[in-house]
Amino acid sequence: MPRTWLLFLSEMLIFFYTLAVMSVLRVALEVQEKTMDSQLYVSLFALEKLQLVLENRENVEYYGRIGMGTPPQLFRVLFDTGSANTWLPSCNCPDNNIACQRHSRYKAHKSKSYVKNGHNFSIAYGNGHVSGYLSQDTIQVGDAIVPGLIFGETLSHHQSTFEGTTFDGIVGLGFSQIGWQNSTPFLELFCQQHQFERCIFSVYLRRMPGELYGGEIIFGGIDSSRYKGVLHYVPVSVVGYWQFEISAIFVDSRPFHGPVTAILDTGTSLILIPQTVFSQVQEAIGAKIKNDSYAVSCDRQGLLDIQFQIGDESFTLRPEDYVVRLETAEETTCTSGFAPIESSFWVLGDIFLARFYTVYDAEAKRIGLAEAVLDLD
Repeated sequence: MPRTWLLFLSEMLIFFYTLAVMSVLRVALEVQEKTMDSQLYVSLFALEKLQLVLENRENVEYYGRIGMGTPPQLFRVLFDTGSANTWLPSCNCPDNNIACQRHSRYKAHKSKSYVKNGHNFSIAYGNGHVSGYLSQDTIQVGDAIVPGLIFGETLSHHQSTFEGTTFDGIVGLGFSQIGWQNSTPFLELFCQQHQFERCIFSVYLRRMPGELYGGEIIFGGIDSSRYKGVLHYVPVSVVGYWQFEISAIFVDSRPFHGPVTAILDTGTSLILIPQTVFSQVQEAIGAKIKNDSYAVSCDRQGLLDIQFQIGDESFTLRPEDYVVRLETAEETTCTSGFAPIESSFWVLGDIFLARFYTVYDAEAKRIGLAEAVLDLD
């Protein structure tokens, strides 16, 4: 792996870390969802479920494909349980905005179902942000056609890491409490339109090298072949994020911390730990300080399991699950997949989600978890 690719991977890990700590800079929007003059139909018969394949780029990008507009314009997107807003690059972004120009861009003038909104938006990501204006159009995910989605057309990407991402934009799968004011996010919109018999979705991720099959997201259903045993459900503690309570955390079966609040976040690669306990976690699992950062043994020698007590069930991450390996022609380095966050809650990103199959039940406001089957093709 060339050094430039190592640097890109490092930047990507930082980028996905910032995705989890983003905050919407709320302007005083009075967003009105307009009746669309030209809409595609909503099926009279709800779909049983919709399976959408996700692609995996080096375990830092899990993305799927959608269409926006009529006829649909194709985009690669992150399906992000850590946010509720949807945005895509705009064809009106300036030529000098490299990140925007390098990705597929939405062309409102080519869509028969486009409705102008025009309110400005900005979303902050810690060390950068995207900004632009809001529009309304029909989004297509597989066979599901969802008219009337208010989404962002980005004009500026104030973060260099966007230049190298494979995905073009983001589809938020959170609730309206964390979305733009007076708008209905994608998840709630297709539930309101009865696109599926059940208002749930499930996520299966795989950690694999290269750009390969990365798993799947199923809207409206569950694939029982992707997990072991039975699903264990816990309630969403505060509606907005997919947030729940961890009653206790153990390291090598010894009590370490808890209770804590956590969210499941498909939009970040790592597990983010509150700054107040970050160092203690690293030291407890066996990480060592090297060049002012924590390093771990690439052969995982001396590293310990970490267990999360969620409801009545314990969910264990092993060293092979959380060790991140970075290689160059000169050296191989390894680190844990944990990063600090200035927050009181834990963010369980793709490192956690690749070990556990997760179900997101928007009707019952609950989350289901079970150990994932790792060896399926």
